[in-house]
Amino acid sequence: MAPNDNRHAAGTLERGTLTLSLRAALGTWQPEGPAGPALSIEALGETSAPLTVPAPMIRVEEGTVIVASIRNELVATLQVHGLCARDGAACPPLEVPPAQTREVRFTSGRAGTYHYWATAIGAPVPFREMAGAFIVDPPGGPLASDRVFVITEWSSLTPQQLRAVLTADDSGAAFAKLQPRVAFMINGLSWPATERLTYQLGESVHWRVLNLSSQVHPMHLHGFYFEVDSLGDGVRDVPVDAQSRHPVVTEPLRSGATMRLTWLPERVGNWLFHCHIMHHVSPERRLAAAASAGSEHGAQHGAHHGGHDAGAGMAGMILGVTVVPHAGTPALVREDDRVARTLTLVMTSDLTNREPAFGFVLSGDRVPPAPVSGVPSAPGPAIVLQRGEPVEITVINRLGEATALHWHGIELDSYYDGVHGWSGADRRLAPLIEPDGSFVVRFTPPRSGTFMYHTHLHDEKQLPLGLYGPVIVVEPGDTFDPVTDHVLIVARKGLDPAAPNVLIPATPVVLNGLPAPQFVWKAGARHRVRLINITPDDIFSVALQTAQGPMTWTPVAKDGATLPERLRQPRSAQQTIAVGETYDFDVDLAPGAANVWIEVRSTAGKWQAQGRAIVR
Repeated sequence: MAPNDNRHAAGTLERGTLTLSLRAALGTWQPEGPAGPALSIEALGETSAPLTVPAPMIRVEEGTVIVASIRNELVATLQVHGLCARDGAACPPLEVPPAQTREVRFTSGRAGTYHYWATAIGAPVPFREMAGAFIVDPPGGPLASDRVFVITEWSSLTPQQLRAVLTADDSGAAFAKLQPRVAFMINGLSWPATERLTYQLGESVHWRVLNLSSQVHPMHLHGFYFEVDSLGDGVRDVPVDAQSRHPVVTEPLRSGATMRLTWLPERVGNWLFHCHIMHHVSPERRLAAAASAGSEHGAQHGAHHGGHDAGAGMAGMILGVTVVPHAGTPALVREDDRVARTLTLVMTSDLTNREPAFGFVLSGDRVPPAPVSGVPSAPGPAIVLQRGEPVEITVINRLGEATALHWHGIELDSYYDGVHGWSGADRRLAPLIEPDGSFVVRFTPPRSGTFMYHTHLHDEKQLPLGLYGPVIVVEPGDTFDPVTDHVLIVARKGLDPAAPNVLIPATPVVLNGLPAPQFVWKAGARHRVRLINITPDDIFSVALQTAQGPMTWTPVAKDGATLPERLRQPRSAQQTIAVGETYDFDVDLAPGAANVWIEVRSTAGKWQAQGRAIVR
């Protein structure tokens, strides 16, 4: 069988009718490329071609008649979802008994991004590899050249184990108890075997991304903003109206969701597009390491920092993107020749406690003196910069182990982006920051907003030990006033003794490094609240409450970019925030206002952490 790059539509189109013949069967799949391990899986394919992951792409113009048949070569009855007209309504699954063929006939429905999927275990959502894109273009074909990327999921559980999990009273607990190996792929492959994409400088890029897995994926683009053009759930696809579109660097996609997006490559070099959940891109998920080591312990050792190459610190659902200059134009790296503000950021560790901790010490002009103790802070200190002012940050590594530092959301040259062995252009690639080594980062922030810096070495250790911090960019002439400007960073603290095998982290959730921090907020003033989620894996709900009930705030920015006027309206002070996202809100506190509770809960409502702001 073969990976499916979703460049070619399946079936035969003749006189406005698409004839499509599919089969479901067992196949052998190598998601890490020809040298990687071979997995026996259930998959879909055209009857005249190999099985593929993802399933063959259905792509037609609006109004096309589709005649689709599917033959079941598996031992269990197949339920096929989504082979019906896309008119905003769900359709019942098509049941195909073993050794049988079933056929359906329908008209495509409305233009949009949709999907279809099959299951032989009764899964309620796309759960394994039998899932594919169903694209309906407007009459006359697509409005722009685009690429389709389908996220699929694999686990080491057998179909029998999966059926048992699905029928358990608590399927999540039953799944975690079995401690399966889990991996996520894009278009059937895992980094570094995933496709490398190349675009010219200034070329408008159009993507469709479909999450055909059982988990949420916050999708993050390095170096650039993108705009979401439409969002869907596989049954309906809703365009985002022009007045509500806004730039983002991270967009969560829930299970079964679809997204159409546009972005503009503005700087040459190598970049990444990936899920920001660490367990979905960690080298500990690399299947080849597990196969060669023969054990989970060996998998960790074999994948950890191996070779310091572009693939060593990552695996899974990652796409590499290279932006090149126009033909005949040299690949110049822009260096700002103005005198830069100079800062020094030292990464160091604190071994005085029972549990080790990593952190940062910041020094330089306009930076308050570090604590006399010299103990590093986690989260790291806020790096406050000015829009349009060049900055040069010397990052010094005193950790005793190598790392790389990513400037999340910052628009900068590729070499400084922080992906070792990948960031950069041509042969000038960013190195790891080795122990006792240093790396100089240079950029000029083009916009004010809330950003962050964090380790980009996905070894499941450095981030929860404290290698993260905020970057605040203010307008020229403005200052950052902590009396009315509050950075609230949600993270996890410490190491999970069962990691990386468990899917649900057991380490505590912290707000600004503590489970129950206290703040002092000024009464009778307008406050800026800057939310950041840099947990390894979590999606949380953050809310402001008083004894009288929920508060009100006004959204101002997302991922450092100002929201359009239509979205800057007062609303209840509650926000779902995924890892890799930032949000800014304005909050007005009247004279004599009550104390404020900052609540961090899971999306299911379970309490995780709580801060208290004393208003006076």
